Amino acid sequence: ELTQMFLARLKRLDAKLACVVTLTEERALAQARARDEDLAQGRWRGPLHGIPWVAKDLLAVKGHPTTWGSEPFRAQQFTYDSAVVERLDARGAILIAKVSLGELAWGDVWFGGKTKTPWKLDEGSSGSSAGPASATAAGAVVFAIGSETCGSIVSPSRVCGCSSLRPTFGRVSRAGAMELSWTMDKLGPLCRS
Repeated sequence: ELTQMFLARLKRLDAKLACVVTLTEERALAQARARDEDLAQGRWRGPLHGIPWVAKDLLAVKGHPTTWGSEPFRAQQFTYDSAVVERLDARGAILIAKVSLGELAWGDVWFGGKTKTPWKLDEGSSGSSAGPASATAAGAVVFAIGSETCGSIVSPSRVCGCSSLRPTFGRVSRAGAMELSWTMDKLGPLCRS
């Protein structure tokens, strides 16, 4: 029910926010059923068990496009999941969508338009973690994973009013993530304030 609620909310709000690149609905509902089974059998995976989240669309998710926000990569698919997706799957979190980033991790404009801040729909949500910040701030998801090279978690979090964490370089594995600057890229969570 929680997964269905957030999927419905994200679909409804995306019409105004322009933040969803790819819904992962079938995957999410299958994960939710499996997490319910885990609970029925007394297996709890921790505090993220059953919690819906979204991934910035530079993280590889097997069976789904990873577009990097750029038209030439719109159909690009990888045969593996990124390390962050694998780890969150193992903890029981439910991936419901891949959300926008500025084209090739630059700003808030991607091939689907300009991602908006939910607080002022005539303004962009800034930075390349625009989709994660917008969806999270709007309450369309519990948390998101974004990336930062030079302000791409911090800037959209400021504009959208999210609480976020830009981890120390190298603390979180970037395996399976688009590389912008291998000496500066970091992955981190965005949550509601």
